[in-house]
Amino acid sequence: MTEKREFYAASVEEAVERATKELGATRDELSYRVVDQGNSGFLGIGARDARIEVDAPMSSGTQEPADPEAVPEPSPTDESIVEQVAPEEESRSEVADIAPEPQEDAENIPEEIVEETKDRITALLDAMGFDARVEVYDAGGFVAVDVATEDTALFIGQKGETIDALQYLVNASINRKTTSRVRVVLDAEGYRQRRVEALQGMAHRTARKALREDRPVELPPMNPAERRVVHLFLRDNPRVMTESEGVGDSRRVRVSPA
Repeated sequence: MTEKREFYAASVEEAVERATKELGATRDELSYRVVDQGNSGFLGIGARDARIEVDAPMSSGTQEPADPEAVPEPSPTDESIVEQVAPEEESRSEVADIAPEPQEDAENIPEEIVEETKDRITALLDAMGFDARVEVYDAGGFVAVDVATEDTALFIGQKGETIDALQYLVNASINRKTTSRVRVVLDAEGYRQRRVEALQGMAHRTARKALREDRPVELPPMNPAERRVVHLFLRDNPRVMTESEGVGDSRRVRVSPA
């Protein structure tokens, strides 16, 4: 019997090579189809891995765990080619990289920086042809920018690529002039929190699959902030362990039975 398994890499060739190594097969023995040729993107924006689907033989010794549905929320290890996360890094609220929470004891952000942020994002939106309403304010530890436009999906982009790129540009622009770093978080119709919830749902489903099939399961490539959401969400689940592997844009989280 066979099962479908997916492998990701920077190119189809690398994905095939990875599959042969993990499955212990030669290229001639490997049966696969190309799901996505991948894309190098433009200046790193829009890049995605190639993806192949392989017909892999099922392990005859695989047993389903006693209660695959009982997956307590969440155990990590963020590493570079699979190294464990330092305890002090683990304890930080890394989910804030995507959807930060206001900090009551944070220092006030100067009004001129808030105004400059609004001017810069408004100019960017005008240049891109977006008809949008922009609200900018000190959110307690960071400058929040809420954008309302009829073209929300276009503004956010596939997997948040556009909004993330704009957020990077605004942060780079604002922090060129400041002596202390100011953090700007760009959002549209609650996208950031929805993204966190989607990642947590993906992590939960992946943990269930890893336990049900009694094998490691990989998530798609993610940026550091997204990987940390997964690690932190699963860290209190004693039945699974997580680790990051790969380099650069190919880096992803692997969830394995503990």
